[in-house]
Amino acid sequence: MDTNDVIRLLGEISLVDDRVVKTDTAEQRAQVHMWAAALRDVPLDFAGEAVGRHYAGSAWPVMPKDITARWRDTVRERMSRQVGTFEPAHHPDVDPDDQYGNAYVAALRAGRSAVMTGADAPRELRELVGRVGRTVERAEATEGYLAAKAALFPKADKPAGPAGPPELAVECPACEAGPNRPCQSVQRGRVLSGTHGSRRDAYAAQHGVVA
Repeated sequence: MDTNDVIRLLGEISLVDDRVVKTDTAEQRAQVHMWAAALRDVPLDFAGEAVGRHYAGSAWPVMPKDITARWRDTVRERMSRQVGTFEPAHHPDVDPDDQYGNAYVAALRAGRSAVMTGADAPRELRELVGRVGRTVERAEATEGYLAAKAALFPKADKPAGPAGPPELAVECPACEAGPNRPCQSVQRGRVLSGTHGSRRDAYAAQHGVVA
C-alpha cells in the first residue's frame, strides 16, 4: 500500500469508526505516512478485509498492527503450502545455468510475491506428484490391463443350465418347491443346502436314471 491507498482506507474506516482518523491536519499527515510505512507490503483489498474482521470481533479502534498481524498469518499459511519449486524454462529471459543472475533472482522473487499476495495459488506437493506414473490415459491403461489379465488368467467356460444338482429341474414332492427352486424344510420353511431324497427319486424316475 502507498499513501494514496492509506488515505482511501482511512476514509472508509472513518465511516464506521471516527476514533481512528486524526482531526488535526499535521496529525493526519503523520498518520498517513506512518500507516503507509507499516502497511507497505499489505495489499489494499486485504487491508480492507482485515479491518472488517477486526471490527467483527473487537470494539477497539483498528491499528496498523491488527492488519499486519493478519497479513503475516495469511502469508505464512500460503507459503507453508508452496513447495518452492522454480522452473526457469518457463521464463524465456532466465538462464537456467545462471542461478545468481539478476533475471533469475527477479523471476524467483516475482513468483514468491505472487503467491504471498494471492495473485497465484501455492503450488502444493500433490500437484507435482498427483500424476506421477500416470502418463498413459486412463481408458488406454484399463484396456491394456484387462487384455494382459485375460491372457494370463483365461476364464474357464461355465456349463450351461441352472447351477446346482440336476434334480432341481423337477418339482420336489416333499416340500413342493418348483423347478429350479431350492428345497425347504417342511416344518419351518428354511432353505436347505441340499435336496430331499424324494426329489432325487422323482428326477431319476423321470429321466431313467439308475441309482
